[in-house]
Amino acid sequence: MLSVDHLNMPVMFLIQPRTLILSRGVLIVGYAQFGLGHEALNLFRMMRNLGVQPNEVTYLGVLSACSHIGLVEEGLHLYKTMEVELGIAPTREHVSCMVDLLARAGCLYEAENFIKKTGFDPDITTWKTLLASCKTHGNFEIGKEAAENILKLDPCNSAALVLLSNINASAGNWKEVARLRHLMKQMGVQKVPGQSWIEFKDQIHVFFSEDSSHPESGKIYTVLEDLWLQMLDHGYDPCQSEKMLLITSELEKHGF
Repeated sequence: MLSVDHLNMPVMFLIQPRTLILSRGVLIVGYAQFGLGHEALNLFRMMRNLGVQPNEVTYLGVLSACSHIGLVEEGLHLYKTMEVELGIAPTREHVSCMVDLLARAGCLYEAENFIKKTGFDPDITTWKTLLASCKTHGNFEIGKEAAENILKLDPCNSAALVLLSNINASAGNWKEVARLRHLMKQMGVQKVPGQSWIEFKDQIHVFFSEDSSHPESGKIYTVLEDLWLQMLDHGYDPCQSEKMLLITSELEKHGF
């Protein structure tokens, strides 16, 4: 975990011998991973002002930082600078970062076009990134294409099948939902259940989605039901994702 000392690290980094500055990419990537996008970009600019030449790892960090804080134009500019001005050839990882940047911001058509115009054959990670954002932003057309491309690479990919099914359900394409559910059943594809855990009184409690194996599951579900009823009493309206869970549950009850 980053401590308070990380606030002074850029200055320390810049006053160290040049051999240490070569590790600049590590710190920038670290900032990006911890959600400190602005700090990553500030450090990158400071290094550029000092004449330090960025490498491909450095650019992975700053592109990731742009993605996390939604700086689409900045990310596009940095990518172009990396490729055109500095002559750093983009890697598959850089492309994936750019797709993530555009897709997170809801620029799904731009993300799709970006994939198509690169010289790489997109991998599953790139298509999954696009598919997840299509579900978030409700884009059926591109989401369907992304899921189909994932299934070309991995025909038994449960995440793609489930998301494609949910996208079709959102669009009201129930015949396609039924077909996909039937296909999943035939292929023996099962979605890996969601898992969470909590530490209470020095003991770790692990829970799976719709799990009833916990020794206190009866009490847990009673409390959850009570909380749910209280939310309804206060006018809470289940969001679309929760409605989708109910739809999925009903489909499963009917064997789809």
